[in-house]
Formats: sequence, structure tokens, C-alpha cells
Amino acid sequence: MIVNHTQVTNNLMKHQGTFAEVHNPSYVFPAIEYYPLAPPLKHVNELKVALMDMDGTTTTTEVLCIHSLEMMLRKMSGKMSRDDWQGVDHDKDLQHIIGNSTTKHVEYLLIKYKDLICEMHAFESFIQAVAETLKHGQDETRKDEVTQNIRKLGLKGILNDIHSGTGVDKLITKYRKHAGEIAFAMLVNIGIDIYYATYHHILGQLKAGESDAVRKEVSGFSGLTGKLIAPMPGIPLMIPLVKGWLGNEAAHFGEQLIEDYQQKTERSVNNEHKPLIIKKLAILGEYFERSPAKVGLVTSSIAYEADIVIREVIKDMADTITNSPLSSVRKEHILHAYEDYHRVYDAFVTASDSSEIRLKPHRDLYSIALHRTGLSPADFDKVLGFEDSQSGTIAIRAAGIGCCIAVPFAQTASHNLEAATHILPGGIPEAIIDHSLFIR
Repeated sequence: MIVNHTQVTNNLMKHQGTFAEVHNPSYVFPAIEYYPLAPPLKHVNELKVALMDMDGTTTTTEVLCIHSLEMMLRKMSGKMSRDDWQGVDHDKDLQHIIGNSTTKHVEYLLIKYKDLICEMHAFESFIQAVAETLKHGQDETRKDEVTQNIRKLGLKGILNDIHSGTGVDKLITKYRKHAGEIAFAMLVNIGIDIYYATYHHILGQLKAGESDAVRKEVSGFSGLTGKLIAPMPGIPLMIPLVKGWLGNEAAHFGEQLIEDYQQKTERSVNNEHKPLIIKKLAILGEYFERSPAKVGLVTSSIAYEADIVIREVIKDMADTITNSPLSSVRKEHILHAYEDYHRVYDAFVTASDSSEIRLKPHRDLYSIALHRTGLSPADFDKVLGFEDSQSGTIAIRAAGIGCCIAVPFAQTASHNLEAATHILPGGIPEAIIDHSLFIR
């Protein structure tokens, strides 16, 4: 139905709450869209669904994404060492390169650091990314998008050369003459291809068990230590807890939860309070055993990335269960579910389920997740949404979820999280210990 601006204004005025202003990528019309946000809810009377982001909320992989974006800039500028360029400004840049679509991340970096970019370095790095993606890439959508960019640049012949086994150096030498002034929209597409080739190469190494090599590379720039892909604190407990798999044996995870809580919040728990927390866990476990909730993962990563990351996370979670004092019956049940993460997640929604132009802060991914859980809008007040980023919290509220919990970590502490109903620096452990998962 076509309506005029008066009708639009009247309809918008019917919403008494707040709106989110969402800026689209530069090549999308309209430039700005507005979403009415669900009224904030402090608690839920009953928990039917828990939805959560992947990178930074469920897993530790956000650092790898940031590293890959920085490496994209290094390759496009030729400044491959810290002596040449210190890298992205974590204080100012991280809020713009975490949580949005890859396009928005790349656009921001190319605008801010435009004086660093050398079009010849960008073109040569694009050729390398093309060869890497078409030879070794596992995601067909990525291959299609790379092929489209090849055609836009008039490099059709390169496809035959790659398939015939021509090396990267020879490809660059042969096609360097095609490098010229590159329009900004095309430069963004090139940056995206370079980013994905970099990130997918890292994921491929991790999948092949080469974590030491990746850790050495990444730590040289970011200082990252420890596991490259691991559950965020509290996740190994929360997921089986709300699924109803732990019952009163959830109490077995009390000591670890308290340790995570103290580390995340930097608040100590006195010895008199610890038994109360453990008892609360047992009560929560019994509650969810009677009334299990569904769990959904919602990520702006594409399916290929999410598949590798979550498989690694589930392996880690399985080790936690194996080494726990849970009864053999519960262990067997949970470990069987962990053999396939689709038995864990009732909705598993990635960027591949939508489009690059409809990712967070747009509501689409969360709306898809709500639909897949079978929940109707009348029950959206029985949903908890967990996110670590500004765009993620907006997407949750825009999808109709009023109880939105921000669980920022070091790299998203500077985000504007005003869309969240609760902001918990202590993450999932704080949500469980201090708030009993906001169930009234």
C-alpha cells in the first residue's frame, strides 16, 4: 500500500516509545530507516526463549574478527608492521567495527583511514584474496560474490588463469595494468573480499588444528593469549541450565560460576554467601527441568564461520561436562546433544539466512530466530536477548524483545548500550547470580 507522509507520521505517533535510527550501507536506499523499539522489560514472568549473539557474547572470537579487519587495512595500505602503522584505535574504532554488518565495518575503516590506502596495494591484495577464495574457499556465496567483483573490474580472464593453476605472483603481474582509480563502493567490495579471505584462512587453520600458528600471528598484533575460540564465562552452564538438562545438579557448577563472577565483576563473594548462590543454582536447575526454555544463536557471521566457531565452542563445553561431577545419566544425555549443535540450538540464525544489507542493527536476524522458535509476538515478553554490542542491542529491541541484556566485554565496553534494559559488565555470571536470569 502506498501512503503519504501524513499517514506515516500518524502511524509513527501511535508508538509511544522510542525509535532506533539505523543507517544503511552507502549503496542502499534509503540511507536511514527508523524502527519502533519494544518497551523495555526489567523481568520476564516466564522464560520461553533465550536468544544470544555469537562473537563476544557466546564465544571469544571477536578478537579474531578485529584482527582480520586490521589485516585488511594493512594489506590495502602495504603497512604490514607496527613500525609502519600502529593499527586501529581501540578506544575510538571498536564501537564501529563490532556488531554491525561487515560492509558497515569496512566502510567505516576505509573512510577513517583513507589516507593510508594505496590503490595498487588494494588491487594486488584483492587478486590474492580472489585466488585464495576460489581455490580454497568453502563458502559458495563468498565465491559468487568474489566472481561478481571480478566481472565488475573487467577481470574475467582471471577465472581461467586461476583454474589453470597460475600462481598469485603471475596473476598480479598479468592483471596489474587493470589497476586504476577505484570508486569507493568498489573499494568497499574489495575490502570485504580481503577481510573474508583473511578470516577464513584463520578459521581454516584452527579447524586443521593449527591454533599455535594462529595464536603467534594474532598475538603479535593484538596481544591475545589463551584459547582462540572458547565459550565466554558462564556459557557452559547457562545453555544446559535453561535447556533443563541439569536439574538440581546445576549446583555442581556453583564454584566455577562464582569464580567467573568475581573475575568479571571484580567483586568478591564472601564465604557465607556462596552456599546461597549454589542453592539458587539448584532451584533454577529444577525450574528449567520442569519448564525448559529454547535457545537460539543469532550472528552476523555467515554460516561457514558460525559452523566452525560453534563446533569448537561445543567441544569445549563437552569437555566441561565430561570433567564435571554430574551423574552419568545427565552426562550421557548432554554429551549426546553436544554431538550436533542443532540439538542444542532451537534456532541457529546467521548472515547467510538474510542479506549483508539486513544484518544488525536491523531486526531481521532476531525476527527470523523468533519465528524459528515458534514463538508468537504475544509471547515476546517471555524472551531474553543477550548481546555485547550497540547494534545487537538495537536489533533485539527492534525485533520486539523488551528484556535486552547487554553483556559487554573489553572490546565493546565503549559501546553506547542505551538500547539495553540491563547492562551487565559481569556478563552471564552476573545475570545468573545477581538476577536469576531476570525471571520474576
